[in-house]
Amino acid sequence: MPPVPHRPPGIVLTSGAATHVGHVRTLNEDAFLEAGGAYVVADGMGGHQAGEVASAIVVATIEELAARSIPSIEMAPELVRAANEAVRAEAAASGRVGMGSTLVGLFLMKNGDEESLVVVNVGDSRCYVLSRDELRQVTKDHSYVQDLVDRGEVTAEEASHHPERNVVTRAIGIEPVVAGDFHLLPHAVMRVLLCSDGVSSELSSEQIRQILAEPSTPREAAVALIDAVLTGRAADNATALVVDVDVDVDETELPAAGGSGRAEDITAPVPVRVDTELGTTLITGVPLSVLVPTPQTEPLVTAVIEEDVESATVIDEVPR
Repeated sequence: MPPVPHRPPGIVLTSGAATHVGHVRTLNEDAFLEAGGAYVVADGMGGHQAGEVASAIVVATIEELAARSIPSIEMAPELVRAANEAVRAEAAASGRVGMGSTLVGLFLMKNGDEESLVVVNVGDSRCYVLSRDELRQVTKDHSYVQDLVDRGEVTAEEASHHPERNVVTRAIGIEPVVAGDFHLLPHAVMRVLLCSDGVSSELSSEQIRQILAEPSTPREAAVALIDAVLTGRAADNATALVVDVDVDVDETELPAAGGSGRAEDITAPVPVRVDTELGTTLITGVPLSVLVPTPQTEPLVTAVIEEDVESATVIDEVPR
């Protein structure tokens, strides 16, 4: 289904995507979605055909939910829950035990009287933001090696070469309940990258930054990222989805780098914590009501509710 044009007041989104099976795999188990304010990359897992089915289910489920209307920010956990239940239902019906998928998505959501961009993440697919020529990784991998890094047992550099770097600790469809991570992005001009680990494991952060920083359309940037992957091992499927965010505000009024207008990580158990490096508010398992990311004020949580292809495929950019 082609992307649906969407023009919310104050935020203009333009996107483009590319995917490739890589040099080693025979089947592309990645899937992606661009549909009127919903952008998703899903990396399937579980053996022959199962991964391809799982990632397709994740994308189809979220597309159906997003097509009904612009979702409210309280709906963010529902996206994870619905995708998880849909994949598990198919696994039970088809006997594909162990079928699962990652999920990383960017969603335009109603947030009180305005609209905000929310990043949702389960697994080791990633979201990066390029703003003022600075690249930041918004999401944190749900993976075995990331846990080792968090405990100080290995460095980030060692983790990138660890033999178990592909082992994820959270995925859609594996357990009856899975918690997602949710990040509230600031109202600011930026370029957002959603990608599978076939991109992030092959390219360094600096390589990604340089490609995203080049004057280009989202489509051109996505293709350039996949082309860069293909110059190396390309041992896994690789998918890149680039979204350019423009806002109807004077650039001079936007916060400087490091200011309060940076991403808010809204994923973690209560109480809310503020990630000073990302400028994000995180509330995992989320359950929020209204989060206000304005250049002038810190994000505010007013309510918290606990809750249990051989060749590249390109989607042209479409203004929303």
